[in-house]
Amino acid sequence: MTQPNLINQSDVSQVSEESCLIEILEEIQETPQEHWSNLLEIIRVFRKSVTSRRELLTHLQQENLDRQNQEILNQQHQALQELTREWLEEGDEQEQTETWESLTQGIDDNPF
Repeated sequence: MTQPNLINQSDVSQVSEESCLIEILEEIQETPQEHWSNLLEIIRVFRKSVTSRRELLTHLQQENLDRQNQEILNQQHQALQELTREWLEEGDEQEQTETWESLTQGIDDNPF
């Protein structure tokens, strides 16, 4: 038998940032002042841990993007090698010259 969920998710999602801030301030006021320095340190450690996770995730996302871009470049390079091989085997010189000129013009018009 499972225990019922006592937290209404829609109520939780409706909590505004302002009400959270008010509740945090109320908790601070209820905490004896001699413990405020410890509380401050706890808050700082928490903020740093949350920030570090976000930065790590961003770094992992960037690595994933780099891998995807490298895979695309590898596929393009492989397609270019295949095209070059076909040109050498089939040998339509006029078509090759026109394609080369078109590619050269496209690169000149859109530099990296």
